[in-house]
Amino acid sequence: MTGTHERPSQQRLSIDDMNSRVPFLRLIGAYQDPNFEDGIVRLHLKELREDLCNQLPAAHGGVLMTLLDVAMSRAAVLAPGAPASTAVTVEMSSRFIRPGRGQLVAEGRVLNQGRSLCTCEANIYDQDRNLLATAQGTFKYWMAHAYADTAK
Repeated sequence: MTGTHERPSQQRLSIDDMNSRVPFLRLIGAYQDPNFEDGIVRLHLKELREDLCNQLPAAHGGVLMTLLDVAMSRAAVLAPGAPASTAVTVEMSSRFIRPGRGQLVAEGRVLNQGRSLCTCEANIYDQDRNLLATAQGTFKYWMAHAYADTAK
């Protein structure tokens, strides 16, 4: 790489490409909203299937943490001046506020962006905009090609 911090070959991935980069999102039925011009990345889980629930029944904590994690990671790579198209989790702190039921939306945003690290936050809401879970995390921009970038 040169001294500039341009994205590798693809300047912006299409939403379809971004949604296909994390196979686990397809498995749980989550997808990214194409509208992120306001600096907020939104991931939707329209159907909370029984196999994604715990014994309450409510969304399993792992499903909620996945939505929080991916919303923050996507916010990091979609931020203006992001030096890479992939950001990996360095650390993440989450808080569960109330059980997640029905349709869910995770909203991620950047708090601080550096040359190699990005700090983000995310919230998950239900269809009535009740706050269900929150998270903050640090993400490292991955400068090498990710497997999903090269596999076809």
